[in-house]
Amino acid sequence: MGLTMAERKAVTRAMAKRYRGGSKAEKTKMLDELVALTGWSRDHARRAIRSAAAGAKVPARAPRPRVYDEEVACPLRMIWATLDGPSGKRLAPFMTKDRRGPGTPR
Repeated sequence: MGLTMAERKAVTRAMAKRYRGGSKAEKTKMLDELVALTGWSRDHARRAIRSAAAGAKVPARAPRPRVYDEEVACPLRMIWATLDGPSGKRLAPFMTKDRRGPGTPR
């Protein structure tokens, strides 16, 4: 006997609460249960749990600690803006210690 769509959604919402806090092994078991219960494919069941969990509130992360203090960050921002905002990989050659610039033989 199959479940109605409303019953499937209710089961998925209930399982999503447990799923978020579970370990990888527990999540595997929960997915197996949901697939067996609903008849969904494993990919669909995983997406359904994730979308049901997205409706719940996610605790806010603590912000990352700052790498540079303001004394270093201010000149870095000015250099970055002067060079028209390059990515870190493209900015690195301009930031060499000997300040010869890119393309200069060493």
